[in-house]
Amino acid sequence: MNPMRFRILLFALLASLTPLAAQITGGTIDYNESYTFEFGDWMPKDRKDEMRKRMADGEFDRTGRLLFSTDAFSYSQLPSDNPGRGRWGRNQENPDVFYTSMADSTVTDRREVMDQSFIMEDKWIAPEWNIAKMKVGMKEIPLPTQLATAVSIEGDTLTAYFTPSIPLGIGPRGYGGLPGAIVYLKVQKNNRTTEYKMTTMQPNAENDMTKPADEKIITREEFDKQMKRAREMRERRMRSWRRGRG
Repeated sequence: MNPMRFRILLFALLASLTPLAAQITGGTIDYNESYTFEFGDWMPKDRKDEMRKRMADGEFDRTGRLLFSTDAFSYSQLPSDNPGRGRWGRNQENPDVFYTSMADSTVTDRREVMDQSFIMEDKWIAPEWNIAKMKVGMKEIPLPTQLATAVSIEGDTLTAYFTPSIPLGIGPRGYGGLPGAIVYLKVQKNNRTTEYKMTTMQPNAENDMTKPADEKIITREEFDKQMKRAREMRERRMRSWRRGRG
């Protein structure tokens, strides 16, 4: 979205909702997801340059949508308008769903591992956020924002900006627990970075948020075991591919 159009939409929103915090009890927030990561020595330089340019041009960017109420929030990627865009290792037809109940502090996520889908249901473990004492805002988002940092239970380094104007502890991909909605989030681990930036918001809009219930239910511990097997399989394939290249 054009940055000026984004600002106009948000300023119109702020003008129509006074006081903002007192009136928002649900709705939707869309985020732009962008990705950057380093390529190993196994990839030829010309291919690396091509992939870096495609990332910089936003070819792998996706749109994610957060549905929320005062009791729960749910996040998933939207289908891409362009079938050729944003398909880097992501399921277009049956995307992951990150459902968090703030009412009973549980997560019920639909996740895919090695072409198998599961419902990962367990206790919601919110990051232990460190909120900056100085109020550092984001110029790109014309809302009052504050900076917070944390390390997730998966070991990801998190950098977030949240707005107390929406006093619900919600955010993209199941991240939350702050005294306000996350409007920007950076997730970093192993030379890979994913950024989520709010682009549009529809306060108090009706949404069809439902808890996933269409797959086998497993615990977080079982899910982590599945993820470990998937990583080991990818590493074996990569070692085999490298040996094949001599």
